[in-house]
Amino acid sequence: MSNRVGLAEHPTCPRHIDGTPRTFVAASGAYVTDVDGDTWIDFDNARGSVTLGHGDDEVAKAVAEAAAGKRGAATGWSPALDTVLDMLRELCGGEAVALFRTGTSALRAAALSVREAVGKPLLLSAGYHGYDPMWFPAPEPFTPNESGVVDFFFDLDVLADLLRTPDRVAAVVVSPDHLHLSESWYRTAGRLAAEAGVPVIVDEVKVGLRYRSGLSTAHLLEPAVWTVAKGMANGAAVAAVGGRAALLAPMEDISFTSFFEPAILAAAEATLTRVATGVPTAVIGDAGATFVAEARRALVESGVPVKIVGSGPLFQFVPANKEVKREFYQAAAAERLLFYRGDNQAPSAAFTTAVIDDAVARFKKVCAELSGRWPATEVDDEARYTSAWAVMDGLAEGPRTRATTAALVAKYLDD
Repeated sequence: MSNRVGLAEHPTCPRHIDGTPRTFVAASGAYVTDVDGDTWIDFDNARGSVTLGHGDDEVAKAVAEAAAGKRGAATGWSPALDTVLDMLRELCGGEAVALFRTGTSALRAAALSVREAVGKPLLLSAGYHGYDPMWFPAPEPFTPNESGVVDFFFDLDVLADLLRTPDRVAAVVVSPDHLHLSESWYRTAGRLAAEAGVPVIVDEVKVGLRYRSGLSTAHLLEPAVWTVAKGMANGAAVAAVGGRAALLAPMEDISFTSFFEPAILAAAEATLTRVATGVPTAVIGDAGATFVAEARRALVESGVPVKIVGSGPLFQFVPANKEVKREFYQAAAAERLLFYRGDNQAPSAAFTTAVIDDAVARFKKVCAELSGRWPATEVDDEARYTSAWAVMDGLAEGPRTRATTAALVAKYLDD
């Protein structure tokens, strides 16, 4: 039996049109090589966790030394652990830090810890927080699910209503999105939570350490607790929670077998050391912005009904409809542009000028292939809401009535 058939999970990864996973045999910098020997430019980057580039020399050296027993032992504490904890506090703030293996487990632990510390039952949530069932929406939108989580789907009017009776609310939990929400959205959400006396947990598993050398929302939300993961270790399996010590006190008894695993700590130490310089985030932002500008120009000139939202660190293609989406991603695959289908694209710091030039040249071929196919088709509000839901599990910012909000949520939950 093929492992692809026997595997119980259906992990997120690049796939062929028939749904089978694409198989890769090598990776270097901004490129990955598939089993057929074709070289792709990787905009997926393990869903944004490979921030420095594949096979980064400094990370690879550190991991190799750790694997050879030269950077501590899996049995117990090491200097690398001290360094990682110190750097996380320096970059992201907080009185205490906890480590985990996945962003999903980190966020769950953070939410449950705050709920226990505060002594209130409800969590008001917006955004994707991982595969854990505790975050699944309730059968009736805007009501608590079995885990006491109420999803407000990024709608500020709904959040304001829920916070009018804060006596049962332990925290507001937000997974930040900078593609479909403005800075004013976060300031308003933060103000509503502060006025209600409710702490904010920011789930920066995806965006933390990518937009800046720290939290992307530190200046917008003043979070009491934060989580980061994808920007920590260039793809290694580690995540962190940080924040007020009193809110994280219930984590005291958490432990797991691989807590001190040296290779993971080595990857985190090497990555965070680079992140602290500000260079990787600057390179990612500049390279991504250059590609986005050229890609937007190519789309307009070719008349392909696809918009781009976001900026250099993370951006998303917004196709006009399902047909355009299907043809766009197929054409991109033909040019060996490895895009995260329907979701955000995440350049790495390995995107040099030469890589961007290569990517732009390939993208122009995609646009030329699709030019003229949909002369009367435009990207409308429905397309924008659909794309936003795909990337943030919620509603894009915009004026709408409460009835429209309810209808949109019902539509996308049903889909």
